[in-house]
Formats: sequence, structure tokens, C-alpha cells
Amino acid sequence: MLVWYAAYGSNLLRARFLTYLRGGPVPGSGRIQHGARDGTDPVDDRPYRLPRQLLFGGRSSGWGDGGVCFVEPARVDSDGCLGRAWLITAEQLADVWAQENGRTEGPAVDVGALADGRTGDFGAGWYRHLEPVGELDGHPVATFTFAPGDEGPPENAADVSYLTVMGRGLAEAWSMGPSEAAAYLAGRRGNVGSVDPEVLAAALDAAG
Repeated sequence: MLVWYAAYGSNLLRARFLTYLRGGPVPGSGRIQHGARDGTDPVDDRPYRLPRQLLFGGRSSGWGDGGVCFVEPARVDSDGCLGRAWLITAEQLADVWAQENGRTEGPAVDVGALADGRTGDFGAGWYRHLEPVGELDGHPVATFTFAPGDEGPPENAADVSYLTVMGRGLAEAWSMGPSEAAAYLAGRRGNVGSVDPEVLAAALDAAG
């Protein structure tokens, strides 16, 4: 069965997301992903606005000790945040979910439950919560974040390496130029006052 995975962080960039499916080195990071059991490419992808607020927090050694992206679970935001929906199998979604939490295998994903708006959680990890965030072309859309009952990561601005990958993904999915992408990213919770949009725009322009 197929499901849309709504990415809103580094997985906005196709080359980065494909490492979760095919395995290999993550662009802009020192990480290596082992990949999914089924390494075939997504069936489709679309720009997608998630009805959730975007924030940056935690501290990731793989991204220069900066913060990474999360969305507020179970709290609808009418403005939402910019994402990219990848149409993949339920098995692939389970494998991406596991890798997002530093594991090799995750629980089976119940597509019917997602279609009914029911959430899921497993173990420990920053992205242990599976959150339904809509429907697209007859398939449920879901994303990962911290669980509603968790405290959530402390706010922390992201490193330019992480934001550059995100900005390149925004260019692919939303046809954003460097200045527009930089302004969007610098204006999100956790980054405000700590990320200079002009410096980030220059980094995005250099990255092509």
C-alpha cells in the first residue's frame, strides 16, 4: 500500500531523501544511511504544505552541532510550513521512520489507521511519533516528529550545512531562489535572531 511521507527538513532535498531508500552518504553531513529493504525510488513527489508549525531544536553532531527540524505535533497551524510529499510504500515509510530514530527496523505502518487520523509511536528518539497531516490523491499523508506527550527538543538554531540542504530542497520542490529560501528558514522558531538570512542566501547561491 502507498502512503505520502511529508518531509519538512533535510528530506526536502531529493538526493538526501534517497539515501534513506538506497543507502549511502548523506549530502552535507558525515552520516551514512543503510537504506530501506526496498530501495526503489518514490512513485511520485509534490510540494506540500503541512498544517503544522516548524521549529528548530536539539543538537545534532551530524549537522555541525546545530538544531534540526521538528513540527508541533497535534497542533494545527493554518499557515503551516513548506514540505515535500514523497509517495512511497508503507514498508519504505517504516524503514525511513526507523532510520530517523537511529534504528535499522521500525514497526509496521498501518495505512488504514493513518487514513483514519490515528497516530503512532515507538521507542525512544527525536522522531518517534508518526503524525497524520492530511490526504492527497486518495492516500494518507504522514510525517515524523516528537510525540505530543514529550517535552520536545530545546530550541537551537541550525547550522548552515543543514539549512543549505533544506534550501536546496526548497528550490527543487517550491522553485525558491536563495534569498526567498533563506528568509523563510531564518524566520522559523529557533532560528530567529541567530541565522543571518543574507549569509545563508550567499551559502545557498554558492551551493547552486
